[in-house]
Amino acid sequence: MQAQDLLEHVRSVFVRMTRYPDEVVVPDADLEQDLGIDSVKRGEILATLRADFGLSDALKATPDELRTVARVSDFLSRTLTARSDVAPWADVAGGGWHANGHVEPGGRANGHAEPAGQVGGHAEPAGWANGHAEPAGQVGGHAEPAGRANGHAEPAGQVGGHAEPAGRADRHAAPASGPTTSNGAASAAARPAAAGEALRAVVEALADATRHPADLLVPDARLEEDLGIDRRRRDEVRALLRRRGALPDGLAGALDEARTVGDLARLLGAPPPAQAAAARAPAAPAAERATPAPGAALAGKTILVTGSSRGLGRAIAAKLGRAGARVVVNSFHSRDDGDAVADEIRGAGGDAVHVWGSVANPAHVDKLFEAIARDVGELHHFVSNASNGRFGPLEQTTPEHWELAFRTNVIGYHQCALRAARLMERHGGGRIVALSSNGSSRYLEHFGAMGAVKAAVESLTRALAVELAPRNVQVNCVSAGPIYGHVTSNYPDHERILPYWESRTPGGRLCTEEDVADAVLLLLSDGARRINGATLTVDGGGSLCV
Repeated sequence: MQAQDLLEHVRSVFVRMTRYPDEVVVPDADLEQDLGIDSVKRGEILATLRADFGLSDALKATPDELRTVARVSDFLSRTLTARSDVAPWADVAGGGWHANGHVEPGGRANGHAEPAGQVGGHAEPAGWANGHAEPAGQVGGHAEPAGRANGHAEPAGQVGGHAEPAGRADRHAAPASGPTTSNGAASAAARPAAAGEALRAVVEALADATRHPADLLVPDARLEEDLGIDRRRRDEVRALLRRRGALPDGLAGALDEARTVGDLARLLGAPPPAQAAAARAPAAPAAERATPAPGAALAGKTILVTGSSRGLGRAIAAKLGRAGARVVVNSFHSRDDGDAVADEIRGAGGDAVHVWGSVANPAHVDKLFEAIARDVGELHHFVSNASNGRFGPLEQTTPEHWELAFRTNVIGYHQCALRAARLMERHGGGRIVALSSNGSSRYLEHFGAMGAVKAAVESLTRALAVELAPRNVQVNCVSAGPIYGHVTSNYPDHERILPYWESRTPGGRLCTEEDVADAVLLLLSDGARRINGATLTVDGGGSLCV
C-alpha cells in the first residue's frame, strides 16, 4: 500500500467516526483546533486504526505526533513498518484493504463482492459494521432517527434505544436466583469480586461505555491515552459497575486513581476502605421533558447558543426552546451531542437546528453565520457560551493554553458578536449575552488563567454594549459562580474543593445550570430592554463571603 493509500484510509476513519464532511478532514487539519477532536474521540479513532491493522498493542504517541490527520497517518506508517506482530502492512486485506495494497470498494474483499453481514469473508458480530463496533445511536455509520440514547434518559426497559429482553439489564443477564433490583444487580450489599470476575466486569463496563471491541481492553491499556476515556466516560463506567452490583460504595471514589484497565480491575477486587468519603455534590436534577412555558416569552425569536451540546450551554438551549424560541444549537467537539440537543428540543415541542463549527476558527465562524443566513434566515439574539481553556496552576499554564483560551472565549466572542449584530440589524436590533465567571474578579483555585480570560470577556462586553448600541443591540454578561453540573464534576480535585465552595456560599448550596439559564432568559426578555453593558452575578451570594 502506498503512503497516499494509507492517508486516505486514515481520513476515511476520521470521516466515519466524526461524521464530518469529507472536505473538512484534510491532511493538515489540526485534530483539536480544526476538528474539535478531544482525547476521548482521538482514543476511539486510534483504537479503530489499531483494530483495522491487527496491532496487538495500543498505539502510543506524543500529542505532537498526532496533531494533524497527516501526522496520524505518518505515525501509523512508522508503527506498521516497525512492528513484527502484524502481517506486512502492504498485504493487510481486512478493513477494506486489498491484498495487493489497493483500496477495496465498499462491501468487497480480495476483489470479490462480500455477502451481506460479512467483512473479510467472516460473519460480523451483532452491533458491528465494516469490522468495527458501531457507536451508540448509529447504524452503518449513520445517525439513527430520534429515539436514540445519546446520554439521555431512555424509556423504561430500553438500553441504547433497544428493548431489553426480560431478565436482562444493561445487556447483561440478571442473576438466575436471589433478590434483584430493577436493574438486575443483586440487592444484597455488593461484595468485591474475585480477580477474574473483577477484570471481566471492568471489560464489560468499558465495552458498553465506549463501544470499543473487547480485545482492545487489555489490562495494560491506559484509560485516557489509549482508550480516550475522560472523566465523563469514567463516571459512566462507575455507574454501570454500581448498577450491576460489582462496585461497593466504598470503592466508588477510588476508581478515579486508576490509570489502566488492570488498575480498575485490581481496585474492584480489593476490599473496600473502612471509611468511604461520601460524595458532596447533590445529584444533578433529572432532565426535564417540559412543554413550552406559558406565554412563550421568546416566541418568534431565533437564538444562537454557541457551545450548546453539553453542560451549561445545553441547559440554556433547552430553556430557550421551552420559552418558545427557535434555537440554533452549536457544537464543535461532538456533532452527535449537538444533534441530540436539537432532537431533545424538538421532542419537547420546540424548534431547533444544529450547526457545527468552532468559534475559535475564523473560517468556521464564517460558515456558521453563512449557514444561519442561508438555512435559518434570521437571528434575533446570540448567547456566547462556547468556552475552552485549561484548569490548573499558573505555573503549569503554557502560551498554547493562553492562546486557545483567548481565541475561544474572547476573539471568538468578538467575531461572533459582530456577525450576529449584522443579522440582528435586519430585524431592528437584538440581544447578546455572554457567559463569564466570578473567578474574573476573585481567586478560584485552578482558575487563574481562565479568570483572566473571563475578565477580558466582561471588559469586551462593556465595549460591545457601547459600540453596538446605535444598532439597537444590547450586550450583557452573566457571571456564574461554581455550579453543579458538567464543569464542576470535571474540575480538578473537585471532591476536595466542592465542599469548600459550598461552605462559602450562604445557604450551603451552589447554583445549578438551570439557575444560570434562568438568568440568561431574563436578559433576553422584554423586561431587560434597558439593561445594557451589565454583568449579572449568579452565584447564590458566594462572592460576598471572601
